[in-house]
Amino acid sequence: MDQSALVSLMVELFAAIRLLSAYPIPAVLPEVHALSQTEIQRRLCDGRPCRIKAFYHPDAGVLVDETLDLQNDAFDRSILLHELVHHLQKTTDKFGIVRSFCSRRISEELEAYEIQNRYLSEIHASRRALAAGWAGKCADDDGAFKPVASAPYNGD
Repeated sequence: MDQSALVSLMVELFAAIRLLSAYPIPAVLPEVHALSQTEIQRRLCDGRPCRIKAFYHPDAGVLVDETLDLQNDAFDRSILLHELVHHLQKTTDKFGIVRSFCSRRISEELEAYEIQNRYLSEIHASRRALAAGWAGKCADDDGAFKPVASAPYNGD
């Protein structure tokens, strides 16, 4: 996907996020970089095979698996949307008040999955993203969550 098409897609996805949530459309778009699955595995999974297709880092922007078909596949586009939600969470500091890293991370993921699935529903896509791995209890919180073994997932 060329840069112009990617920018147009991001504008479209941020507009969808705005309609599905209370997030504003950002004045500056995050960078998006395509990486090989091998590089994603090296960065996030200690070089082991994993199913992560994209992730967001505040300093690097959104990094996506180069095999995602963002132009033609609605579910693949929803993976990018999910990561753009993480960008908005960080830039608005929505979950900054949550002291525990674990609880904050789970809250961010659950919200991103919720918005992703609402998007998929709105566009009448047949697939949904599974958030089943984001439940349990955090080790650093008595009454919060702790991630359990992840269910198969195509994104972060």
